[in-house]
Amino acid sequence: MILLRGCRHLAVVAVWLAASVAAAGAETLTIRAGDNLQAALDRAQPGDVIMLEAGATFIGNFVLPVKAGASFITVRSSAPDSSFPSAGTRITPAAAGLLPKIVSTNSAASLVAAPGAHHWRLELLEFPPTLLGYGEILRLGDGSSAQSSLSQVPSFIEVDRIYLHGHPLYGQKRGIALNGRSISIRNSHISDIKAIGFDSQAIAGWNGPGPFTIENNFLEAAGENVLFGGADPPIPNLVTENVVVRYNHMSKPLSWRNPVIPSPSGFFTSSSASGGSLAGGTYAYRVVARRPVGGGTVGRSTASAEVSVVVPAGATGSARVTWSAVPNATEYRVYGRRPGALTQYFTVSGTSFTDTGATGRSEAAPTTPGDTWTVKNLFELKNARHVTVEYNVFENNWMHGQKGYAILFTPRNQDGGCPWCVVEDVTFQFNVVRNVAAGINLLGFDSPNISARTTGIRIRQNLFYGITQALGGPGWFCLIGDEPRDVIVEHNTIDFDGTTALYAYGGTASVPRTITGFRFLNNALRHSDYGINGASFSTGIPTLTAYFPGALVQGNWLQGGTASRYPSGNSFAGTFASAFVDVAAGDYRPASGGPLMTGSTDGTPIGADIPALMNEIRFVTGPGGLTKPAALTGPNRPAGVRIIR
Repeated sequence: MILLRGCRHLAVVAVWLAASVAAAGAETLTIRAGDNLQAALDRAQPGDVIMLEAGATFIGNFVLPVKAGASFITVRSSAPDSSFPSAGTRITPAAAGLLPKIVSTNSAASLVAAPGAHHWRLELLEFPPTLLGYGEILRLGDGSSAQSSLSQVPSFIEVDRIYLHGHPLYGQKRGIALNGRSISIRNSHISDIKAIGFDSQAIAGWNGPGPFTIENNFLEAAGENVLFGGADPPIPNLVTENVVVRYNHMSKPLSWRNPVIPSPSGFFTSSSASGGSLAGGTYAYRVVARRPVGGGTVGRSTASAEVSVVVPAGATGSARVTWSAVPNATEYRVYGRRPGALTQYFTVSGTSFTDTGATGRSEAAPTTPGDTWTVKNLFELKNARHVTVEYNVFENNWMHGQKGYAILFTPRNQDGGCPWCVVEDVTFQFNVVRNVAAGINLLGFDSPNISARTTGIRIRQNLFYGITQALGGPGWFCLIGDEPRDVIVEHNTIDFDGTTALYAYGGTASVPRTITGFRFLNNALRHSDYGINGASFSTGIPTLTAYFPGALVQGNWLQGGTASRYPSGNSFAGTFASAFVDVAAGDYRPASGGPLMTGSTDGTPIGADIPALMNEIRFVTGPGGLTKPAALTGPNRPAGVRIIR
């Protein structure tokens, strides 16, 4: 074992290490608190294991350098394997005490892969936030023009059982920038990735070719939990390919709907007949708490309730307002001064303000709620092909920065430099999407900067429930428009409370932009008011004729709809509750003898195979995630498993 205790003897150690590796092969390097981690990374050879002292903190902006050879160099905690979840089991914050911490104290990433770096394995590590949540914490490939060719792309990097998180107050713009080749992220916990006024992502990639595997992680982010695309890739003609996203729990805390900073309260008021120039009368005030919220942004609370102070008639004086401290607030703005006309403000650092009649800064008291983390969606593809998304739980998404759609397949030529950007050949299957303001947004072409065309989207065997207007959005299952091609929506169970199941748009009433190769088969859902509908056309056949020429719409149960409005081969009778074992309890298995048992095009029950789906995802939302994926397939599946709550 080689022990690096500091910089004093690095030259000697380097010579000895080189000779040792040449003679004896791979080594284990133990790096303790205070040792030079970058020196160890620079001197490690393929096959080496760099053991970082358990619980120690390593401060810097570290780089994974380029090494010759195809054996992995592993960087991990020195604590024994028995101290951690077993291989294949997701780590949780409970393990933080044994995880070495790699910390950036500035706005740069804590750890980056050098151009062309390859065969690195990162496991059993903690990555706290950068200063005030700027940028990304872990950069696996460069998204800027500095990485403009495939030869510069880092590759063959494995991330396993890491705990990466933003700051509870300041958040973090991005957890992992994924712009490489042949990279996997497994069994990890990424949380508190959030920002105000700009997007934030747990994992995002836009300048790497793939393949990527994202498996068995907890991923928490406000903007997009996982995003591919969104910025024009500096590598010409690059499309991220061969992406697998499975067994992940992607979520946003519902507490993020609330303003980040609490509103001031606990007021006490008084007046004085001296020390000011306020004439006798009634004066009014509202107080706003403020503090930094990350990325150079200062956030504010909702303005407090209005409080009044009376200065005695016939005198001049001052008005004083005090309030309880708001946790972590760094300043307060006090808006005044006459009731109903709070048109100026004063800034104080403490929890009291005395108005002597001096002129404040001109600005009306805010009437909108305080700042909240900017929320958009849970999973988004803007430039990707050959993507499989399966056995995931997506939950909690509401209308804020966007309309609240949870899943987006929307090609984006962001700045006009990526006309080849495309979403193509995507399979979205055996997932649960729940408690969201809307389901899927599917776009054919970007505009005004034209992209390539979305093609080959398969949405099958998923359970969507709790799609609700209560979260601010339309409560629709699917929005689809501007000419995507070859879209298949098959064997899904969908519970929504909006007016429309699927809405099509694009073009004009006289020349609609058509969606060819569309298949809507064997789905179980409410019809609601408008069912399958489109801009400028009425429900059912008129919309299908205009927007979906040649579509196959059969085997569906559109509960409550009218048969004459749809092609033959669909069913509409019965109540929604009667179709399932127990909707109120979240059990969406088809009820025996109910309307889903017959009428499909393939002889199986209409809707998703709920027992198979629930069995596959039964550990996804648990504290350790999936333990043994192989044990969940095949003949061991139970007859039925209740939905995860």
